[in-house]
Amino acid sequence: MRIRQFLPVYVATIALLAGCAEAKEEPNGADRSSPRPSAPAGRESKPPGDGSRAWEPDDAMRRAERALKSASDSDARPELVDTAGAFIASGMDKEHKTPGDRPYLLSITCDTDGLGELPLTLSRGDQEQAYGIECGDREADQFNIPAGKQFTARVDPVEDGTGLILWRLDTIARDAVQGCDDDIDGCDG
Repeated sequence: MRIRQFLPVYVATIALLAGCAEAKEEPNGADRSSPRPSAPAGRESKPPGDGSRAWEPDDAMRRAERALKSASDSDARPELVDTAGAFIASGMDKEHKTPGDRPYLLSITCDTDGLGELPLTLSRGDQEQAYGIECGDREADQFNIPAGKQFTARVDPVEDGTGLILWRLDTIARDAVQGCDDDIDGCDG
């Protein structure tokens, strides 16, 4: 019998909670019949190349940092030399000195709004090698550079591009070099 006494209270509580949940969906009690634009005119946000997520700068930075971190191999005993980032609209043109006798490992990644790949050019003196870096990958692309001569890593600016590039240069143990030991000279044989 007591249930009948509290039944109106339960129904009123449920109705109130349901009304509050609907109000959260519409900020400031906006009229639900009028459509709201999702982005300011002329600035529609497009999903990245694979269409799986909307591009947001803070999220892109976190994804790129995770990609750099996942590419680092503790067995290589990396020692950080340099790390930085740039917007793709500015590009990247960075000269690195490579003193000492330990090989270097350049890890680089990008996260963009709609571009799947950016061209990377590695050069040293008159040697030059072009690569494509995959944007939005879970692991950064890596390039082996021998110690000795300085080299330049360049990503040309993308006019009106939205996105970022992050890179990290480490020295690594000699026995940790995997694949080609000089990605600028190339190992086509």
